[in-house]
Amino acid sequence: MNNPVSHTGPASGEPGRQQPVGAIWAQDRSGVIGADDEMLWRVPADFRHFRAATRGGAVVMGRTTWDSLGGALDGRANVVLTRRSHWTAPGALVAGDLREALAAAHDAVGSLGPDPREDGYRSLPRVWVIGGGTVYKQALESDLVDELLITLVDLDAGAQAAAAGIAPQRLVHAPALAPSRWIPGGPRSDPRGQWRPVSGDASWRVDHWRRTRS
Repeated sequence: MNNPVSHTGPASGEPGRQQPVGAIWAQDRSGVIGADDEMLWRVPADFRHFRAATRGGAVVMGRTTWDSLGGALDGRANVVLTRRSHWTAPGALVAGDLREALAAAHDAVGSLGPDPREDGYRSLPRVWVIGGGTVYKQALESDLVDELLITLVDLDAGAQAAAAGIAPQRLVHAPALAPSRWIPGGPRSDPRGQWRPVSGDASWRVDHWRRTRS
């Protein structure tokens, strides 16, 4: 699956779309999600949460995120967004823009069979935007995402990055959420103020947001 795709059907935010689209990311207390798609922390329990939410679905990502992963995520259809013509991604579909990528992801889910996720995750979308920062920002600003599954990691990644000699301009931040557009407290949210046990570098919690329809 390494050829550019062509699809003119509906994507999220367009009339006729049938499947919701989610975005999933982890951020520190100040909203940092990484440094040029380099992870700044290790929280294994959150990695397992990410897999549990996305397995059996389709994941859409930018080329830099693809490069940072080192290859396709198993058990999921992978779609890579790039403007580079003739660029290929072994084990993935390639799309030239975000709407095309989401349309390809919707098509791919249709061929993946029954949802293999555990009951608690089956209410979530099967199409996911997974990074990086520019792709998240574009997806939210274009109203192409219906749900957000955000992990909050209880640490200051910016301070740790500075101590490691990583320049501040390399830090990537999660997109700002407009209060008028997003409702917190979805069914996968942890109770307010409650943190899950420390895993690796930090304790963590999950906030599940849904986009308003007004």
